Amino acid sequence: IVQYTGWNRKDVKTSFGAAFVAGFFMTVTVAPWDMLRTKLMNQPTDKKIYNGFVDCAKKTIQADGVLSLWRGFVPIWARFAPQATLQLLSIEVIYNAMGFKGI
Repeated sequence: IVQYTGWNRKDVKTSFGAAFVAGFFMTVTVAPWDMLRTKLMNQPTDKKIYNGFVDCAKKTIQADGVLSLWRGFVPIWARFAPQATLQLLSIEVIYNAMGFKGI
């Protein structure tokens, strides 16, 4: 971001942009696991649909395709992007306040 925009590395805009992108990639990696976990948790206890994590993934991909693992991506990103942004901006402020070099 620094080389592309010309912003200073310590600028809040740089940290915000980097954190926003980090939230996006965090969502890309977490969304499939979150989808499968939700399906497993929501199945009835008396009549199991899935026999574990791998079975749930296999059945989901066979029924709806691979891209179905990222269904609900935008709401998940809307949850993760602010979280990642606040975390990374907060750690920079804390490091600077304590006299440490920022990340």
